[in-house]
Amino acid sequence: MPEDKENAEEVEMEFTGEEATTPPPEGEEADPIKELERENAELLDRLQRLQAEFDNYRKRMDSRFSEVAKYASETILLKVLDIYDNIERALEVDFSEDPVSARNGIEAIQKQMDKILQAEGIRPIEALGKEFDPYYQHAAHRTSDLEKPDRSVVEVYQKGYMLKEKVLRPAVVCVNRHDGHSETSGDKGEDKADDGE
Repeated sequence: MPEDKENAEEVEMEFTGEEATTPPPEGEEADPIKELERENAELLDRLQRLQAEFDNYRKRMDSRFSEVAKYASETILLKVLDIYDNIERALEVDFSEDPVSARNGIEAIQKQMDKILQAEGIRPIEALGKEFDPYYQHAAHRTSDLEKPDRSVVEVYQKGYMLKEKVLRPAVVCVNRHDGHSETSGDKGEDKADDGE
């Protein structure tokens, strides 16, 4: 009889291509629901651990970004402090006694500031004599001079600056307009600029 059982297992192996699974011992039948619940609990535990790790990672990154942002301006501020020191020294000079030296000192401070701005990617916006562009300039006033091109910038009240490719501060300008004047009228008028110039 045991030979018949072995033969039956061999036939089953040949037929399915797998070894015959031995049934669980009596009283310990496999409960698929309990097995799935166990797997589910393991997966849930792994998911919760991963979520906790991710939350900790996010908190560390937030802390680092906060720290970087807090001290991001440190380098530029150190350079500005050097300029501030030079301004204080320049103010100690009696301008009336030596106006040439005082002017030279102020020009040196301006050159120092220009170098810092250039190193940081800041450059002035060229506006005077150019066609008005509302992206780069803010029209504070408008004038009419037929001898100058229409929509040209005729005066710069405050310089504008670019930070690399971004407008850091638009130039505040006076714009020439020919609106409402004939080519032969030589009068010059000045008024407030309209928004949208």
